[in-house]
Amino acid sequence: AIAPLTISIAIIYWLFSFLEGAVGPLVREIIGPKYYYPGMGIVLAIILIFIIGAILNTWIIQKVTHFFERLVEKIPLFKSLYNMIKNVMDLLNTSPDEKKQQVVSVTFGDCELIGFVTRSNFSDIPELGNEKIAVYLPMSYQIGGYTIMIEKSRVKPLDITMDVALQNTLTAWAKSSV
Repeated sequence: AIAPLTISIAIIYWLFSFLEGAVGPLVREIIGPKYYYPGMGIVLAIILIFIIGAILNTWIIQKVTHFFERLVEKIPLFKSLYNMIKNVMDLLNTSPDEKKQQVVSVTFGDCELIGFVTRSNFSDIPELGNEKIAVYLPMSYQIGGYTIMIEKSRVKPLDITMDVALQNTLTAWAKSSV
């Protein structure tokens, strides 16, 4: 119990020190050392992160992003890499309700594997039929995983979020955090 707490505090301390070291001198230069208090760099960095996030969600930035996505789609190597990363990010950034629906248990003989539904409609691939879904089965410690196409009837939805399932899979279910 002490090691995870100590490591978490050390990481937060390092992050705050890094932000203060990166932004603090700029704040000190702008407002002067007389009015500067330790921690103002952290506050400014957090405010800047929120402002950048708000700007990135504006209509014009989304249009610019869409324009660059179309350019990337025309470059074969970048297209494959970009689409792979985008699909993984889309999978991880789903709403809490969608995350809960995507965690499933797949039974193989006497074993059950925890997986994530990555695709539930194969109407564009007639050979797979409409009764199959794609399930990603991650390996412990994120050394890899398998994507399987399996009959919907062989998959059992679980009532846990994707975050909990990923966290437990990452640690080989050594200790439950459900």
